[in-house]
Amino acid sequence: MLASPGTAASLQAQFDRAAQIEGTADWDSAAFAYADIYRTALQLRSVADAVVALRGQARACRQAGMLDVGEDLSDLSFEIAYRSGHLRDAARALNTTATIRHVQQDLEGAAVLYEQALDLARDVGDDELIALAAQNIGILRNMEGAFDAARELYLESIAAALRTGDARSALVAYMHLGMVCSDLDTCMEASLYLERALEIAERLGDRLLIASVHANRARPLLRLGELDHAEQALDAAEALIPGDGYPGTRCNIMRRRAALARLRGNLDEAERLALRALQAAIAEQLTLERADALDELSLIREEQGRRALAWAALRESYDLFVAAQAYGYARRAEERLQALTSSADDGVRVG
Repeated sequence: MLASPGTAASLQAQFDRAAQIEGTADWDSAAFAYADIYRTALQLRSVADAVVALRGQARACRQAGMLDVGEDLSDLSFEIAYRSGHLRDAARALNTTATIRHVQQDLEGAAVLYEQALDLARDVGDDELIALAAQNIGILRNMEGAFDAARELYLESIAAALRTGDARSALVAYMHLGMVCSDLDTCMEASLYLERALEIAERLGDRLLIASVHANRARPLLRLGELDHAEQALDAAEALIPGDGYPGTRCNIMRRRAALARLRGNLDEAERLALRALQAAIAEQLTLERADALDELSLIREEQGRRALAWAALRESYDLFVAAQAYGYARRAEERLQALTSSADDGVRVG
C-alpha cells in the first residue's frame, strides 16, 4: 500500500521532528519519537520508512547507553531492509550495529560489520556511507597497527566525502590520514594532509576542529625537526580552547609541548609537562592519552639516564595500549621495552 502525498508529508514531518530531538541529545525522547514513526510506518505498510525509523531508534538507544536494545533494533532494521531489497538501508543498518559493537569495545566484531557495510555501500554507490564506514575501519586498522591499510581506507573515505560535498567528513578523514602517515614516518606527506584539514576546518569555522588540527599538526613537525613551527601550531591550538574544556585535546597539547622541550634539550621542563599531561589524562579517565603521556615520559627519563624509571613508565604505557586494544602502538612500546630491558641504570638491571 502506497502512502498518500499527505501521509508521506506527515511522516516526513515526524522524521524531521525526531531528528531535531536527536540533535538536542534528548535520547529517550528521540527513541520514543522514532518508535512512533515505526508504528505509523507499519500501519501504512511503508517498509522503507519502517527500517529508517528502526535505525533512528537504535541510534538513540546507543547514545542512551541501552546498547543491547539498540543492537536488536538495528539488527531488525537490517533484516527487514535486506529481505525487502532496500540494500542502501541494509548497509546503513549494518553500520549502526557496527558502531554499537565499537562502543562495547568488541573491535573485532565491529570491524567485520563495518567491512560488510562498506562492501554493500560500494555495491549500491552510497558515497555518504562509504565515507563513514571506510573511515571507521581505518581507525580500527590504525589501532591494530595496520597503518598502510588504514591509509588506503582514509583515502577512500576522503574521495567519497568529496563526491558528496561533505566537508566535515572529509576534514576528519584528512586528519586521520595525516596522523597515520606520521605513524608511517612519511611526515612531509602527513603535514600536507593536515594542512588540507586545517583549510577545511577554517572554512567551516569550527573552533574545536581547528584546535584539534593544529595540535595534530605539531606531531609530524616535531618529527621533521621543525620545532618552531610545531610550537606555533601548539600555541594556536591552545588559544582556541576555552577554559578547561576539551580535555583530550589539552592532554595532547601538553604531551607535545613535553616532546618539544625534550627535543630542545630542556629535560626538566619536558618531565614537568609530561607529568601534567599524565595527571590530566588520569583525572579525565582518558586511557589512550594516559598511555601516550607515559610513552613520552619514558623517552624523557631515558634521555635523563634514568632507565629503570623509563622502563616502568613504558611498561605501564604498554599495558594501557593493550587494554585499549591499540595493538599497533603496544607492539612499538614492546620493542622499546625489550631494548630498555637489556640496558642497566647504575649497574641495576631494568625489568
